[in-house]
Amino acid sequence: MRRPDPDDDRKADADDGLWGPALANLLIGLLAILPALCMCRLLTPYPSAGCGGGFACAGEAPGHTTGVTIGAVLGGAAVLGLVLVVDVLMPRQEGRRMRTWLGMTVLVPIPFLVGQAFGWIQG
Repeated sequence: MRRPDPDDDRKADADDGLWGPALANLLIGLLAILPALCMCRLLTPYPSAGCGGGFACAGEAPGHTTGVTIGAVLGGAAVLGLVLVVDVLMPRQEGRRMRTWLGMTVLVPIPFLVGQAFGWIQG
């Protein structure tokens, strides 16, 4: 029985490269912007809208809470499914190191954070 060699890990990382996992997780991050926006919308406290007793106005902030909640849940589930498939199942099937792919999942929120930092995304 052969013992695992630590040099094999470095060779596997060098053979696979880090560009593939990084790019795949950044692309997943682009898709994750929509559920992240929905979560920001749900978590942001909005002041009560004083509508003066108008039609269908109960003094609550305007918003489509049901639609935003559904968007956050379904979008989040889709992103988690993509992470599962891309970072766990595909590397396992192709014999690649899962640790490299799972380590790159920290890049998923980067597109949302960059968009907010530059003001492209108003959350």
